[in-house]
Amino acid sequence: MGMTISQIEASLALAADLDQCRAGFGALLARADLPAAAATEIRRRHAEPHRAYHDAAHVGLLWLRHLLHGGDPGDRDLALAILFHDAVYDPMAKDNEARSAALLATLVSGDTGWAQQAILATADHMAYAGADCRVLRLLDLDLSPLAERPAAFARNTAFLRREYAAVPEPDWRAGRRRVLERFAAAPAIFRTRLGAAYEVQARENLAAEINSLAVAA
Repeated sequence: MGMTISQIEASLALAADLDQCRAGFGALLARADLPAAAATEIRRRHAEPHRAYHDAAHVGLLWLRHLLHGGDPGDRDLALAILFHDAVYDPMAKDNEARSAALLATLVSGDTGWAQQAILATADHMAYAGADCRVLRLLDLDLSPLAERPAAFARNTAFLRREYAAVPEPDWRAGRRRVLERFAAAPAIFRTRLGAAYEVQARENLAAEINSLAVAA
């Protein structure tokens, strides 16, 4: 069953309320049921000063959207994957996802294999060719901010620019345009039923920013 218009509106409204998203982080942390030391560490990491976009509000938003889209509130593996997928975040590094998966294995005992593999898939959303519906759900949730209302989308772009403050403006614009054009070229950005809520607005946002970057080049 697809989402109603009111549910889609509620989902998009979440992103405008960063306090609510941070509360979602608390709910996500509770569902992950981490040892005390691990919970302290994951809180510390998501509060690192260099994070503007990839912070507690981001992962909290993904968990709240998972629930709003009728996702299983008891899915601990997915909760761990969402919580840890940006646990290691250095904007200039190429191995954040591998290090995040390794951190999960270090901090959480038991079988975390599925969550680790799901985290690795977020290294390149468009490259994932598997058919695991829960991995695809994680990827779609992580890409759902591409479909925010224009004001929230612009805010997120500004947050990302802050994270890449060390990158000169021309290089930032060129890199940002390459990333967005790759998403725009995909036959479908979203590969689960979440696409019904996000695909159209995401493509509108992508087209507008790609055009803006082209004009400014």
